[in-house]
This record gives sequence, C-alpha cells and structure tokens, in this order.
Amino acid sequence: MTIVEKYSMTADNLLAGPEIPVLTKNFKVTAGTAMKRGTLLTVNAEGMASATKKAEEASAILTNDIDEKATMVTAYVAGRFNRAALFCAEEDSVEAHEEELRKAGIHLTVKL
Repeated sequence: MTIVEKYSMTADNLLAGPEIPVLTKNFKVTAGTAMKRGTLLTVNAEGMASATKKAEEASAILTNDIDEKATMVTAYVAGRFNRAALFCAEEDSVEAHEEELRKAGIHLTVKL
C-alpha cells in the first residue's frame, strides 16, 4: 500500500532575496495563542518566544502559521524579508522595530 501526501504552497513574498543567508531557530511558546507566518516575535532570556507587543523588542519572525496548541515554533533569526508581509500587534508598526531587527540580523525591504 502506498501513502501519498499532497502539500500545496502559496507564495506570500515573505522572503525578499538571497543576499543575506536565511537562518532559523526553534523556540518554546506558551500554548494558547495562534499566530500567522510572518509575525514578529520577542524572545526572552529563557528562550521563550511570544508575539511582539508595542514596547517589546522584536528579534525573530515566525516561519509558519501555528494554532493555539503549539508549544514549539521555528522562527527566522536572520535574512532579508518583505516588510509588507510581516505582522505585528494592532497598535504597533513594523517600522518601529526595524532598527532592532537589523541589529539581530533581520533586514527589511520592499518586495519589487
């Protein structure tokens, strides 16, 4: 018996170019919050990641959608990304975190 798994992927233009190597890392998250691919993440000293709030420092970008049951996530910690494909808290803006993301190795651009 053969098992065939089908997977489809839709381009969301999150990755913006190969000029900077893309690096990922796994982080623990507290179950209970669903997040979308491209969400800005804050990682605390214990290595726990959460969606970045307005006053927090963003240091990673979520690689895949997660549901409220997830306890581990994979996040981009370096690379070049399309700022229009990123998500942040309602009262926040991606531009407010651009400098801290650059210091972490995450560079933002406009996808042409």
